[in-house]
This record gives sequence, C-alpha cells and structure tokens, in this order.
Amino acid sequence: MENLDALKALDKLSELGKKQKDVKIGDMSITVSTLDTGDETDVFISCSELTGNAYFYTLKLSTLKYAIRAVNGQRLDLYLDIKDVGQRIKSRSDVLQQVSDILRKMDEKVISFLYSEWAKMSKESEDELQSQGIMTE
Repeated sequence: MENLDALKALDKLSELGKKQKDVKIGDMSITVSTLDTGDETDVFISCSELTGNAYFYTLKLSTLKYAIRAVNGQRLDLYLDIKDVGQRIKSRSDVLQQVSDILRKMDEKVISFLYSEWAKMSKESEDELQSQGIMTE
C-alpha cells in the first residue's frame, strides 16, 4: 500500500505565514490573526465597488470580522457548537455576522487601532515569508 501523505504535506503549507497576537484595550484582550486566503478574498469582494472613506472603513470592518479570533481568551469558534434559543447550531456565518454587528457599533478610533495592530502583525508575517524566500518584494 502506498503511503498517501501528499495531502498532509500540502496542508502544512497552509500554516506558513500564520500569526496571531493579543491586543490589549483597557482590561480586555483581543486575539487577532492573519487571514486565510478565502477570508481575505471575501474582504476584497466586500470592498471591490467602493472608493474613498467607504472603501477604507469597509476594509477595516471586514478584515477585523475575520481576524478577531478570541476575546479575553475565549475563542469565538467555540460559539459554533452552541445552540441558540431556537435550538439551531450556529453557523460560521452567524458568528461572523454577530462580530460584524458589534464592530459596527464601535468607535472608529477603536476600529482603526485594532486594524493597525492587525496590519503590523500581517507585515511581520510577510517579512518572515520574505526571509524564507517564499515572497519577493
């Protein structure tokens, strides 16, 4: 029997460039991470027909919707296993929509701060990939 490890080996590439960090806001800790390609594509689609301030505001909100992974150590993906009042299991899109709704209520300065911290981390990830010869400038 042939050893079928090609997919496992390929899947390891999905971890290259992945980073996450905790951002402190007052007594709260927000864990943000780099985006998967699919999430990044969704972000660009959400902004594709916008210009000016609307583009940048939507870019920040859409990015953070996917980038926020935990609050005070509690992972948001844990909500995928919880049933709501209607006894239906929450889907990823339900959780993302709730995060989006909360982000839309935040002050723009808080959004800009979180986005700036995410952007710094994303740049660090790119620098690491460049140093490994995976990306060129």
